[in-house]
Amino acid sequence: MSTVSKLTQLNKGLETSEVQKGMKLIGLKITQLELDQLAFGNTISLENRRLGEIGSIFILAEALSAMNSIQTNITFQDLPQTVKEFSCCYGGVPIYCWNSDLIGKCCLTLTLLDGKPAIRVSSQNL
Repeated sequence: MSTVSKLTQLNKGLETSEVQKGMKLIGLKITQLELDQLAFGNTISLENRRLGEIGSIFILAEALSAMNSIQTNITFQDLPQTVKEFSCCYGGVPIYCWNSDLIGKCCLTLTLLDGKPAIRVSSQNL
């Protein structure tokens, strides 16, 4: 199955409930438009979000990074390198993952878009 058809199936609502669940667990409210953007494989920027709204994302990123790195204290300045370390598998720091029958393991990932924090759905098979 091609990447485009996998993304099309993802967009048909088969995985949007998992995306919504992940967003709720990390305390991030997204609009239907943002959900559609994620389902199409696009990245949504967190640049205009309140710091309190995205704080849990950075806490998760630090915890996950500390588990997979010698460095135990991750700062905002370390974020580009941290995202790079996880990029081989996920294209960013995985902050919520689930198994998809269609495309395998999927994750909401923290990434950087023009140096600014953003979220996207990644899969090892896409």
